[in-house]
Amino acid sequence: MTVARERIAAMAALVALVALATPALAADGAEVHGRACKKCHRTGVDDAPITGDREAWAPLVKTGREALIKSVIDGKGKMEPRANRPELTDEEIAASVDYFLELVK
Repeated sequence: MTVARERIAAMAALVALVALATPALAADGAEVHGRACKKCHRTGVDDAPITGDREAWAPLVKTGREALIKSVIDGKGKMEPRANRPELTDEEIAASVDYFLELVK
């Protein structure tokens, strides 16, 4: 192997290590809410509980975070699976659930 190829290989290994050591950017629940949730949860369309309404969210909060995440992934009531946004990752869905829960503490 030539010196140039050895340097390129070493640099590629270093880049790979940095990429593995750097955590992925955490999803922003407020941003996901604004992009995928607020259309229904801001107004209560189709019986969606309104964002921040503690009374409406109380029974849902009791089911727990994981159940809420699952209901978004699978769909619930009139909400389509993944809130009709198939591009949403599980991490984004979890972040949006965390955002909703934070608002009704």
